[in-house]
Amino acid sequence: MLRKLKVGFLKRSVTLVVNTIILVASLLTALGVIIATFIKVYKFIRKCEKWIEETNEHSLDNYLSIKRLTIMSHEMPLSERIDAGEKYIKYGGNGEVKHKYEELISLLPKESIINKSDE
Repeated sequence: MLRKLKVGFLKRSVTLVVNTIILVASLLTALGVIIATFIKVYKFIRKCEKWIEETNEHSLDNYLSIKRLTIMSHEMPLSERIDAGEKYIKYGGNGEVKHKYEELISLLPKESIINKSDE
């Protein structure tokens, strides 16, 4: 009878150990899947951020190019060319186009410069 108790106790102990090992392995597997999913989501978000940064950079380049063309175009009205020049300089434009903008400002009558600064 004592032998039967020992065998029964050992069977339950082994079953308990096996079940615990299975539970721990299941938890580790689930944790691995969760971590892998977070890593994939993180990489996707970083990729989207890079794409957005590149798109913003291209958008600013296009904006400055349009302003540059407006400033240099002799067919555009002087007021539009000056407005484009102000925006061009505001967003970091420089160089020959800035000099052209300053030249355009000197072409304006003094009264319109004073009125524009009052607004």
